Amino acid sequence: MSFLILAVAAAAGAGLTVLVSSQADGAAPTTTTAATVTTLPGPALPAGYRPVGEGYGARVERILQRSDGVFITISLAVDADHDPAKTASHQGGDWLLEFPDGTTVPSSSVVFDPVARAAATIVFPAVDRNPAEATLRLVAAAELHQASLTATVTGRVPALPVTGSLSLEPDPAAFDLQGAATLRLTALTLSAGRGSLEWTIEGGEVTAHVEPGLTLTGGATVHLARQDPFFGFRNRMLSIPPPPLAAAGRVELVPVYATSADPGIDFTVTAALEVTWATLAPAEAALPLEAVLLVDVRATG
Repeated sequence: MSFLILAVAAAAGAGLTVLVSSQADGAAPTTTTAATVTTLPGPALPAGYRPVGEGYGARVERILQRSDGVFITISLAVDADHDPAKTASHQGGDWLLEFPDGTTVPSSSVVFDPVARAAATIVFPAVDRNPAEATLRLVAAAELHQASLTATVTGRVPALPVTGSLSLEPDPAAFDLQGAATLRLTALTLSAGRGSLEWTIEGGEVTAHVEPGLTLTGGATVHLARQDPFFGFRNRMLSIPPPPLAAAGRVELVPVYATSADPGIDFTVTAALEVTWATLAPAEAALPLEAVLLVDVRATG
């Protein structure tokens, strides 16, 4: 019997933060990455790993205690009976530090390492006691869903403004996220050489990530995408962690090709949205901390 350890935990605080905080009203083609959690006995895991989800387990690698918070880094491993390529590992959720006297401290976020995908850091507020005395408990697991959505601006836009910005109304402006919540596009603006999109989630305890792209089609075709100075580096990463999720957001958009920024006069606007959102499912898993390396770097004196 053999098993696969996906990766060794990376340094606490590295990576992207997941805060496990739309084809119009009709049905949208979607994909869902399940995060069913169980702690029932199952196939063997590597030494020190305990079941956390379906087909995988976790082990605590280090506790970093700072004046601004507590950072607990875990590594994840797939058990002997599951295929790592087909197993949805931990995607974030709600964790607790549970102390022997019954005191609990809820997590504020989960941070995933962008290269060592099987490493995650659970972030807690600062505490004035030894976190190694507590038990790390998973109480709710995130389940990620995805959909590709499209919106357009009715009619044609005469031209880009020479100064200032132009406010547009996308249609549709609201999308149903499989009954979990509604994604609403609250503002779409264009100016010379750039644009922006604002969005919010309405109803339910759902958080999301919206990755928009705008296409302006007139005398020329202009594509606008998220302004991201690190795009070239992200494109070379060995793996992609879950995107940062929030209840609302604003995305600044710039031309994909700097030499093509003006569609000319009388153009159409189409928005393509890649949307990821998270729902929470009850979970129950416990990881001991008493024998874990504790690094305390709080200021003293």
